[in-house]
Amino acid sequence: MEKEFYTISVYVDQDENMIGIPCGESDKYGIADIDKVVLLKKPYTDKELENFIEEVISYCYTKKHNDDSPLSTIEKYTKKKGFVNATSDYTLLSIVKTKDNYSLMPTFNDFEKGPLVIDDDERILLNPYKEGEMAEVINDFIQVYVKANIFYKEMQELEEEKKNKNN
Repeated sequence: MEKEFYTISVYVDQDENMIGIPCGESDKYGIADIDKVVLLKKPYTDKELENFIEEVISYCYTKKHNDDSPLSTIEKYTKKKGFVNATSDYTLLSIVKTKDNYSLMPTFNDFEKGPLVIDDDERILLNPYKEGEMAEVINDFIQVYVKANIFYKEMQELEEEKKNKNN
């Protein structure tokens, strides 16, 4: 049965490798990530990137969210406790597909709060989009947000080192 929307979380590391996690129904949260992880390792073509996004979307609603588990899918995958810790080495891209369009939103990684959505930079693509369009938006996000997160993380680490030296 066709759903109103499909939402996926795409976590991008500093080497541009990707972890895709689809959503499913949840009695507790309504909609939440399911225990399914799809990986895309660099190097990849724009076509492979777009196929990866569509593959992750295809797993949405294939099972229910595990409401009994206190850990999110990304925590289980990274084996790091706490959502903030589990996502600290990644930039999250949120992608929502509806009948008419795709919404792509980047996040900025706050090292105390975790990923914060930057809705000012939401990009909308028509469904269906032209070949290469989705990859272009994602590659643009990678250049702006993944690279910025690496810089921000290094600055945080330097600040911590300075504090530790002064103590």
